[in-house]
Amino acid sequence: MSDSVDVEVLKQRIQNRLNDQCESLEEHIQGSHHRTYIAQMTHGGKRLVRVESIYLRRKDSGCGISSPYKMSSEVATIRFLKQHSTIPVPFIYWYDDDTDGRVGGKWMIMEYLNGSRGDQIWSTLTGAQREKLVLSLADIWARLMQHSFQKIGSLYECADGTHFYVGRMTFLPTANHYAIAPPDANKCGPFSTAQAWLEASARQELAYKIALPHPLDASSRLSRISAVLDLIRRSRDLQICTPWNASQLCMEHVDFSTHNILVSHEDPTRIVAVLDWEGARIVPMWAMNPAFRWPRSDETEISHLKNLMRRRICAQVAGWEDATSDVCRNLRILTLRAALSDRDPEIIPECPILTMS
Repeated sequence: MSDSVDVEVLKQRIQNRLNDQCESLEEHIQGSHHRTYIAQMTHGGKRLVRVESIYLRRKDSGCGISSPYKMSSEVATIRFLKQHSTIPVPFIYWYDDDTDGRVGGKWMIMEYLNGSRGDQIWSTLTGAQREKLVLSLADIWARLMQHSFQKIGSLYECADGTHFYVGRMTFLPTANHYAIAPPDANKCGPFSTAQAWLEASARQELAYKIALPHPLDASSRLSRISAVLDLIRRSRDLQICTPWNASQLCMEHVDFSTHNILVSHEDPTRIVAVLDWEGARIVPMWAMNPAFRWPRSDETEISHLKNLMRRRICAQVAGWEDATSDVCRNLRILTLRAALSDRDPEIIPECPILTMS
């Protein structure tokens, strides 16, 4: 991925892939991890083009390094949901991994959907409208939980374009200045059990590689990691949780909140699209902790909306109440300890914060 996008090359390739004249290609939004363009086609109307382009990426910094399979997995995730769910996602016309590097990043052509970003219209909503939108978000999350899988990882598309499989886990780009490489793809799964996944996490195989020297010597660091691996292998909860509804393997949108939804201009409580599925993963329900951020709301309203949302999801998803309660508390702690296995255990809270609480 280069530092810039060659718009002329991109325009020509859009025309070739859609077999339609591109009358104009205007830059739309520069996101944290991609640039978007609106392509006006002669016969097809507007199309949204998204190019991998990390805003924070600098030659002297690791910020923005990402998994090489991130966008291909995101495309597969969106296509899977388009085919197998009623969750509103855009249609994807084409994905290109920019093998020759001439565009400047992996890119896709998507359906252009009219709508407003949820976080941008939030302040204009009445209390009743906010509650209705929150319930719409809850319903989408519940629908996402209704798809179960057999392995832990991320979703990919078979060559025939009609079948999907769980493969290596992908991640959001890192914001760590000292990062030098993404996780080794050969060690990112897929995983057949939660124990195998947590052990890989504890070995730091799912973490970005960083150049910053670790504060501990190698022996002490390995000792910390070994202690966490031992906890995982001895965990009674991990041994007995497999048949629990809360252990169902489901797809997680890792940045699911108001800034990643489009709502109708006519009815701002109706969601017309859920966006940005990059880094989506399949994990046990108890390992999920969706953000559900409410911009410019006070603590009282936030607490009310979270409770409203949790009750709505629990009413539709067997296992969600246990997954987000004390029933699975030890499993959530174990997940956090695995991710931070080489850190000082004193910094790990006894009760990890749940954004749903």
